[in-house]
Amino acid sequence: MRRFFLFCFGIVLILAMYSCGTFHTRTETETYTIVVRDTLTQIEVKNAPGRRDNGIVYPSSKVLESTRTITTRDSIVERYYPNFIRLGLFESVGLIGTSKENQLGNGIFGIFPEIEKYPQNQRGYKDKLFSGGYYRFGIGEWRLRWFRDSRNWTIGTSIFEIFSKDNTIEHNLASFFPIYIKKRFFLFDKIPYVAISPSFGFGLYPSQYINPNIALEIGSLGGLNFRAYAGVALGQNPKFSPFVQDLDPPTAQTITTPYVGLGISFLDFVNVVPELYTEWKDHPHSSWNIGLFQFALLNTNSDTSLGRSTKTLVKGVHFRLFPASIAIPILNNGFYLGTSLLNAFIFGLRDIGIGILPARLGYWQLILPDELSIEPFVEYNYYPSSFIHFGNRFNLKMSESFNLSVV
Repeated sequence: MRRFFLFCFGIVLILAMYSCGTFHTRTETETYTIVVRDTLTQIEVKNAPGRRDNGIVYPSSKVLESTRTITTRDSIVERYYPNFIRLGLFESVGLIGTSKENQLGNGIFGIFPEIEKYPQNQRGYKDKLFSGGYYRFGIGEWRLRWFRDSRNWTIGTSIFEIFSKDNTIEHNLASFFPIYIKKRFFLFDKIPYVAISPSFGFGLYPSQYINPNIALEIGSLGGLNFRAYAGVALGQNPKFSPFVQDLDPPTAQTITTPYVGLGISFLDFVNVVPELYTEWKDHPHSSWNIGLFQFALLNTNSDTSLGRSTKTLVKGVHFRLFPASIAIPILNNGFYLGTSLLNAFIFGLRDIGIGILPARLGYWQLILPDELSIEPFVEYNYYPSSFIHFGNRFNLKMSESFNLSVV
């Protein structure tokens, strides 16, 4: 089951990165014809030849020549606008009340897995508040012009989504490219947006199911969104589904999963309709840093190393998955609050620290605008490892999507 999930995650990540550039921007080309009209007037005065007596004015010949020119040239201007209502990479929801036994046990938001092993002869946990999980990868929503172009209707899909009612694979409901129709009712239409969103969706393979639900959505802010769900997933895994192939013999499974849940999403951006007509260059920014992945090579005082020798310059690594640093509107927006889906330190073979959704406070100071910045920070990691990380980072901007840092 885990290998299947890892395979799906890898395929989804590649497809999501490939497709984002295709669906997120609308290009409009405006062509202007510029006409320049110019008139040149030349006056030539020719004096009569011969001597002149002082005080006597002789007539002179005058030649007037007027030339008119017309020059035309084309001017082409390309304007770039967002072309989506929602575009996200990963969403995770911890589900409550989906099962009493064989629970998934992935905790709040579905990203805090239990450290302890589940009981012997059991296929999952018992007595956990968050018993299941709902995961979506490569999410997209686009405007749906129903009811005389009524606002806030969307049609959407995701590259892959899965409902895990419990920890048994035959009770999963999953689909590639499910279809969702959604209507948003905004309670607050300024960033971060707050909306109530009823929706209806269905999936076809490898499971067939419907998923009516309603959600309270908060975000997007720095690509982070928080959602509270209530709904029901109804469907089946037919005999040809990979989820039932471990049964002897493979038999179709019917699954009914009423649920409520709390979710979080990363690299997930939401637009309201007026923003679809605002050029990308004019969109406001709420964060200093939003990324897919951060990776660092470490020199530590650990007595072990990831390599064969403990005397090498590089002994360990540090990486963050889906980091975000959201500006706090004080002191010229220099302070920020940050987090990431995963924060991992590997100092050597035995010294390892892992944090899920850590809390980070820092200050972003520009030294050279758009090139060099300094970033002192302190970060608290509480699960599954508990430690404090503080430091100072120098960031050199190499391109729009790549920074080089020294910590």
